[in-house]
Amino acid sequence: MANKLKFEDQMKKLQDIVDKLEKEDIDLDESIHLYEEGLQLAKDLKKQLSVFEERIAELNKDEE
Repeated sequence: MANKLKFEDQMKKLQDIVDKLEKEDIDLDESIHLYEEGLQLAKDLKKQLSVFEERIAELNKDEE
């Protein structure tokens, strides 16, 4: 699911999850679900960042 979203959309979704988790009016089950979803998003975002960094390094290498 998360992989089909643009990087920026995933970041927004992760921020929304963080905002919800910071609220005190959600129950434990909801908190756990949101935490799991947030962890998966963070993992996906980290992978995407690695790919972006590799692409940038390749572009910079080609320029040299």
